[in-house]
Amino acid sequence: MSVGPLLPRRTAIALAAAGLVAVTGCDDRATPTPSATPTADPDVALVEKVIRRLRHAQHVAEAGGESELAVLHRTHIEALDGTTSEGSSPAKSAPGAVRGEEQRLQEYLEGAALAAASGALARLLASMSAAVAQRLAQGLG
Repeated sequence: MSVGPLLPRRTAIALAAAGLVAVTGCDDRATPTPSATPTADPDVALVEKVIRRLRHAQHVAEAGGESELAVLHRTHIEALDGTTSEGSSPAKSAPGAVRGEEQRLQEYLEGAALAAASGALARLLASMSAAVAQRLAQGLG
């Protein structure tokens, strides 16, 4: 007595192919495949704007005779990997111009810290804002 196959040949082949497809779909690679287009760092433009604002504040501070404040701004520019400008400062700043510029800069740095995508950059910008606020609280000149 001959026993026929339990599964027809076509069914067995179809099941084997389905199992192969299912196993092939699994991917145990830990690293993602790099995309063709690299993603741009969203903080690059923000850092460039902050450096421009800091340079302007540096010049205003120098023109107002606030050399310690100008040094603070140069230090902040260097922390952002920017180059400090040693160019000529405007003629004497009007009374209150330095304080007004520093208040605007402090608020700008606070907003920039909130806008930063990177946590490390956000902390750096927040600490810069705090440094300017502390200097304002101590009084200028």
